[in-house]
Amino acid sequence: MTETLTADTSRVTARRAQTRDRLMAAAVSVFAARGIIGASVEEICDAAGFTRGAFYSNFADKDALVLALIQQSIATQYAAAEKAIAVVKATPGEFTPHALVSMALSEFEVVGRSGRETVLVQQELLLYAAREPSLREPYLAFADECSRQLKTLLEDALQFSRLEFTCDFDDALELLAAAHGHMHLQSLFTGNVDSRLMQALLLAITQPSA
Repeated sequence: MTETLTADTSRVTARRAQTRDRLMAAAVSVFAARGIIGASVEEICDAAGFTRGAFYSNFADKDALVLALIQQSIATQYAAAEKAIAVVKATPGEFTPHALVSMALSEFEVVGRSGRETVLVQQELLLYAAREPSLREPYLAFADECSRQLKTLLEDALQFSRLEFTCDFDDALELLAAAHGHMHLQSLFTGNVDSRLMQALLLAITQPSA
């Protein structure tokens, strides 16, 4: 009996996760086309093929969905950075620090590549969170935790590459985040993600470690 209940619960949990994922994917498409303020819960449900009941069983309201999408976006980018660094560390051979930086950025571009729709929505999400007082604090709390994790990841990557920042570590993170954001904004107009700025910045603010 217990085994049956466990199996049933697993199926329900998996089905609920699939519903949530479909709603979030539908929201990305709707938000990209209409913006967050202009989009309604009904439109998101229609795009996902669900009822309002399915939406509200997964999200308290549209703001809760926005926060979930922000968290998903940041987590996806962190996972891409983590994978890119792991691939570089596993690549056999001897490389100069600058070659390792280039390899890591190239791999990150491949793993973390975002389509036009995703980039549009990422900008929408941040602007919406900035406008909504109820979302500012949870967004900042989540972003701070992700920054701490990213700092640990970059410390390991720099050590492996035999490099160190020439400025304060937190300042370096802010500069890299700004360059990353600019790179993706430009892609909305050019259709291409050009990582040369990121590479130039990394080379400018790092030096061989002592």
